[in-house]
Amino acid sequence: MASAARWSPAAATALGLLLTACGGTPLNRSQEASSPPFVFRSLDLRQQDLLGRPTWSLISPEARYDPRRRVAQAERPRGVIFRNGKPSYRLSATSGTVLNDGEVVLLEGRIRIEQLGPSPMLIRAERARWYPERKLMEIDRRPEALDASNRLTARRASFNLDINRLSLRDRPRLQHWNRRFEPFRDGDRGLAEVVLRVKEADWYPLNGTLQTRGPVLARRRVPGRPETQPLQTLTATSLDGNTIRQQYWLRAPVRFQDAADASDLQARDVRLDVRERRATSDKPFQGRHRELQVSGLSFLVQEDQKLVTVPAGCQLFQSGDALQARLCRWNWVTQAVEAEGGVELRRTANQQVSRGERLKGRLGPDGEITLTSPGSRVFSRFQVPQR
Repeated sequence: MASAARWSPAAATALGLLLTACGGTPLNRSQEASSPPFVFRSLDLRQQDLLGRPTWSLISPEARYDPRRRVAQAERPRGVIFRNGKPSYRLSATSGTVLNDGEVVLLEGRIRIEQLGPSPMLIRAERARWYPERKLMEIDRRPEALDASNRLTARRASFNLDINRLSLRDRPRLQHWNRRFEPFRDGDRGLAEVVLRVKEADWYPLNGTLQTRGPVLARRRVPGRPETQPLQTLTATSLDGNTIRQQYWLRAPVRFQDAADASDLQARDVRLDVRERRATSDKPFQGRHRELQVSGLSFLVQEDQKLVTVPAGCQLFQSGDALQARLCRWNWVTQAVEAEGGVELRRTANQQVSRGERLKGRLGPDGEITLTSPGSRVFSRFQVPQR
């Protein structure tokens, strides 16, 4: 351990392998210059911290070492990266090149980096440069990361193993599935429900934190809809959130469009809870669903109940009719509507104006509305056609 503290542990290990292969005989410069690369039966590189705990290890069943260039070429390398002395990542590749006795490791072929622990995650690529001392991997050929519900890809990426940050650059894309999969098991996941594109993304797979820089463009396949129908689209300035909790913040301006359902929503900051299938905002918004227009000071959308709640400043317009209240709820499938607090209903038929405290009914040409005012009177004014 004393020599490992003074030298690079990787260099010390490689030197030990070299002396073993040479039978312990020193080499002079002329012999070293004319010597071919050494072929080892196996390669075993290990590094420890000052406390004697392992930091990383790399083994290979066959390797060639060139002492002049201090380069080792390894076949089917396998490795483990430790955090606080415990295994944190497991890596493998088709081939590897160890430069400067462990200063840089070039991995090529079928690369797999597996995150161990309660939040399993897999990084796959075809070429990566690993800097063990810097605890950094730079990936520039087909990088992708998969956890139980998501797949992130880009043209290039870097993985900081010290702070567990995967930085995706150059056309990053996130795909999300409602189903959960085993990250370490290869298989076709089928079409993703949501495909998200951003300008840049930083992902911390250990705790799920996701930070992006936009513009943001998301497309969603609605479960149960035919694939021939257009996808829902969502745009925003940026998106932050957590892939484990599946909660995200969309930054203004936010716009949601569903051409198949003639829906359009424009809002400011919006919070999405994918697991609960709900969206909320405490900022003014306006939206449209077919003939109905809705606006307010905040909203809650519950997709599983097909329900929109406007807790403040609710206004509904449809075919010339208008409803205004402090709070309202609307089901976009059944057209059922409820309103509370300072309710005012204006209808073009007979120029009707009605005021009360509670309203309940169903929108549409055949809908019926009941307006009540517990403890007080209901005011209603309308014109009767002359005979």
